[in-house]
Amino acid sequence: MCIRDSSQDDWTLFLPEDRSFQVLSPGTMDWGVKHVLTDLGELKTITYLNKGSQETSEIIYIINYTDYPGGILHEDSTDLLENFFQTSLDGIIEKLNGQLLYYADVSTVYSPKKLYKINYNDGLAVVKGKMYILNDRFYSIQAFSSFQKSTDQSIDRFLDSFKILPASQ
Repeated sequence: MCIRDSSQDDWTLFLPEDRSFQVLSPGTMDWGVKHVLTDLGELKTITYLNKGSQETSEIIYIINYTDYPGGILHEDSTDLLENFFQTSLDGIIEKLNGQLLYYADVSTVYSPKKLYKINYNDGLAVVKGKMYILNDRFYSIQAFSSFQKSTDQSIDRFLDSFKILPASQ
């Protein structure tokens, strides 16, 4: 579901069907599902993708989330979560053949969170992202851009607008 944000140009407030989160996006988000067989069983990853508006077409916005079996990603298991975040980050760096520019803990009282920026494609491209864990769900929010667009305010606008909603909404 998209709700137009009248105070902010062409960006819309996006809520998926399950209303588990909301995010501001420069247009509609396409989505898909991927099933992966792991040691934990079959995991389903939902992906939402926006290739940007005319003004932000050089930026690709992505949200992925995966539900893990109950208790696997418990928020109180700080060492386990730190290892999970690090392994996830290492996987992104390896897949892109990239170089980590920065990695920071931006956790809140309510959920563990990490912020990162990776340079790839021989320094011509950048991905900036956040990783969240809440209630055995892993969220990855990313914005891919050219190096020249990597400081565009729309990237932070997208990443900072992401909010996990209470189950009752």
